[in-house]
Amino acid sequence: MLAPVGHWGGGDVWRVTSGEFPSNAYLCGTGDGRCVLIDGGLDPAAIDLAMQQLALTPTAVFCTHGHFDHAGSAAFFQKKFGVPVYLHGADRKLLKASNFLLMAFKLASRIEQPGEITAVASGESVDVAGHALTFHGAPGHTPGSCIIELGSALFTGDTIYTRGVGLSHLPGEQPEMLKQSILALWPLLTAERIVYPGHGGCASGAEVRATNRALLEFLGLPHSTETKAVEL
Repeated sequence: MLAPVGHWGGGDVWRVTSGEFPSNAYLCGTGDGRCVLIDGGLDPAAIDLAMQQLALTPTAVFCTHGHFDHAGSAAFFQKKFGVPVYLHGADRKLLKASNFLLMAFKLASRIEQPGEITAVASGESVDVAGHALTFHGAPGHTPGSCIIELGSALFTGDTIYTRGVGLSHLPGEQPEMLKQSILALWPLLTAERIVYPGHGGCASGAEVRATNRALLEFLGLPHSTETKAVEL
């Protein structure tokens, strides 16, 4: 399902939700019929069709972390368009284990591995049409989980949802580390920034801080008992 969900400051943002294990992929327009893909799960055909419908060509793939429902399409777009794939170096082994995890989840999908991965570190930035795209390290859900900041957009993967908490209970997940990572990046969640999560709807950072009761409880922060989330 393709839907326009906002503007990051240098172009529009479209969300594609699809796959046997549904997740959000984001197309960020950068002008002149180009875009970058942020996360891509188990249905590259749906993402590719969305690009065709929007007349967009990708110039890079950025992954918030290495789970198959966020990086599973990376190889497809690298092979078709010759674009680089960016992923935090700590999640390279996790991406390589994707098909094992898919079998463990009893899912029929299988993925290819990118021919080459550009490993990034926390705090590293990549130029996107004259704007800095920054990887903010947020280990906990996975060792290499990141929040990707591009203009006014925060692509949070499974680190922050607009509703609920991204706890998967998979091997390697560290809830206490996740909590500390979110608290360290909490100041990023402002009224001016929009949170685009790996699953579910998007909302402003201020709305997430004010209305995601489950997340506030997980973090040990005060919350109101009469809050309602506003999602796009």
